[in-house]
Amino acid sequence: MKRSIIASLFFLLPLFAVCQEKLTVKVHPGVELFTIVQILADQYPKPNPSAYTTEVMAYFGKYKDHPAVKKAASFKQVYTDMVELGWCMSDFPNIKIHEPDSTINWYKFNGKENTLEYIKLCRDFFNDTKFWDFYQQHLPRYTKWGNELKVKVDSGQYIKNLEDFYKYKADAKWYICIDPLNSWGSHAIMTKTLNPQFSDLLVYNTGYFNRNGKAEADPVFEFRDFENLVWHEGSHVYINALLSKYQKQIDEMEYLFNKDDDGMKRNNIGTWRYCFDENMVRSITAALYKKYRTERLYKRQVAKEVLSDFIYVDELTPFIYDNYLNSNKYKTFAEFFPQVLKFLKEKHPAKPTK
Repeated sequence: MKRSIIASLFFLLPLFAVCQEKLTVKVHPGVELFTIVQILADQYPKPNPSAYTTEVMAYFGKYKDHPAVKKAASFKQVYTDMVELGWCMSDFPNIKIHEPDSTINWYKFNGKENTLEYIKLCRDFFNDTKFWDFYQQHLPRYTKWGNELKVKVDSGQYIKNLEDFYKYKADAKWYICIDPLNSWGSHAIMTKTLNPQFSDLLVYNTGYFNRNGKAEADPVFEFRDFENLVWHEGSHVYINALLSKYQKQIDEMEYLFNKDDDGMKRNNIGTWRYCFDENMVRSITAALYKKYRTERLYKRQVAKEVLSDFIYVDELTPFIYDNYLNSNKYKTFAEFFPQVLKFLKEKHPAKPTK
């Protein structure tokens, strides 16, 4: 029995190593920088009590009159997730700034020139406050927090679940940005619009949510909804080649897209390909919930997607689950994919032209 357990562990080690290589968990210096500036500008929810929060305020509190802080305070629309602008920076501590894609919301809310000026002022804040010294002093603790959360995430085997589903390789890498001053929630960061050099990363930002934390204790990080990031955003990477390969067949079903639908407008979806892509990955994610989570969570996931006006999820999810995920007929999802197109076309045939 003991020999069997040891043999099983040796078998799992290569898989564990692969998942480790694809997953980074750390405090991102850019996000931490922008978070601190917004906190000083009173444009961020109050951090939960921790020894780290106390140390941050003791070190940076005297810089409330810095131009970067005043700039943040002057913005009419400042949201908690604006700290994602930290991903526009690279090459720490000798910061290089990438001018973000023109589609980012922060240009719409505060103007492009204002946003770019703010990023540069935050770089000044980095230099003027000797931010890098503070970051380096805390690096051992950042590393400890990241390693502890990484073990929890790896134990969930969400990356393995995704790879087992598709049964072929894709260059998908995940980065969990632990944000110790974030008391409000978790969200995905679209790095490809912020800085193309990080476009191969699927980034998930998460914070420290214990409102009853002790001011003398370090934060302890939970991992919430990470499976949704892996399964949803990862699926975009996996099916991208299939969307290109079967573009003609997908385009033939463009009649299924109602561009004037309020739901599509609310979700900023302006093309059939985008609509199809989102319905596919959301259906796949729901099918994975059915296999690896509970029936209740699966039904909740499908209901959430339908209420968000991804109307084909209700049909595609059981089809994918029954005919692919719960079947051995197809060797890979790529082999099964044409059946999805056939099903959708037969379920919703085009109306004959007069």
